[in-house]
Order: sequence, then C-alpha cells, then structure tokens
Amino acid sequence: MTTTSPTDQRMLVIDLIAYDLEKASSIERSISIARSIEDPWFKCQSLAYIARYWPHDDYEQFLREAVKAGDSQENWYKRVSVSAWPIRAYLERGHPHPTKALLKRYAEEARNIENLGGRSEALLNLFQAAKPFDRSLWEPVFHALVTACEPVLGWRQVRNIRSAVAMLTLDSDALPQEAIKHIKDEKTVRAIRRDIENGKAAEPRPFFWLD
Repeated sequence: MTTTSPTDQRMLVIDLIAYDLEKASSIERSISIARSIEDPWFKCQSLAYIARYWPHDDYEQFLREAVKAGDSQENWYKRVSVSAWPIRAYLERGHPHPTKALLKRYAEEARNIENLGGRSEALLNLFQAAKPFDRSLWEPVFHALVTACEPVLGWRQVRNIRSAVAMLTLDSDALPQEAIKHIKDEKTVRAIRRDIENGKAAEPRPFFWLD
C-alpha cells in the first residue's frame, strides 16, 4: 500500500487549485486533502494556497486554520518560517490588517530560535512575505534580521542579510547603510558594501504560483 507523503499531498492541493477551484468537486477535494495533512508545515502551506486562490469572500477561515496549523509545531524555526505563507496570502488578498500583528508576533518569537543561522533564515522568510507591500509591515522585520546577524557565527547569517539588502537596492533605500552601522563583523560589512557598489539586486520569493 502506497502512502502519500505530505509533500505530495500539498502538490495535489495545488494541482486541484490550478485545475479548477470554481468546480465544486475540486473545492471539496482540495479542502479535504489540506485538512487531512498530518505534517503542520505542509498543512499550513496547503491551506494558505487554498485561501490565496479561493473564489469567494470567506477565504479568511482557511488562513486562520493555516496559522493554527503552523503554530502547532514545537520547533520554533518551522513555526516562524512557515507563517510567511498565510501572511503573504493575507497581503495578496488585499487584507493587510491581520498581518501587522502576525509579523510583530513572529518576529518576536524568532528570538526563541537558538541557532542564529536558522533565526535569520526564518526572519528572511517573513521579510520576503511582506516586502512587496507597505513599508510599515516589513521594516521592523528587516531590523530584526539585522539584529540576528550579531554575532556572526555562520554563513547563513551573512547570506540572508545580503539577500535582504539586495531586495532594497531598487528602492534607493537608506536602510542598507543603517544596517551597516549596526553590524560589527567587518567581513560581512565589506560584503554588503561590495554588493551595494555593484548594484546587486534581488526580488522577494514568490510564495504562490500555479503552473
């Protein structure tokens, strides 16, 4: 007997959404599969996908379920990181009000992630979720990401702050220079300055797409 993995279940939900979310049978099956996923990470992502493409106004019920699924994880990295999916879905649906509180909560909860590489990675996920939207949403997360750079203990911290700074390049933003003032590791500072001088730019990851 073949057991379907949580990854496969998530992909099936996405395929059903791409096929025809207006069709009653697709709607019922995608919801049933998403709610049956035992792994909270994939359950959270699947419910966020449904909410993002839900054809009616009552999509928020699925985002509440997605947040609840993510919060059921004991691992702080997974809990904070996967919250980016329901947060981004809220924003793409034009409903930013709940996201400010969610971003603030998860940025604070990121402090519970003992590994600084994992902490900065989770914060980068939050930053990317909010970056295409209002500055008041993502700027506090950027500051938290800068704080997570100190002390520099691993390559992921450097990679993540450089990625975030590159996402600010096209904005001609002063935040990268402010970040440099707060980072003590000279090697990291030199890398960021080099990226700025070279005009290195990046786009936030797309959290939702349908093939």
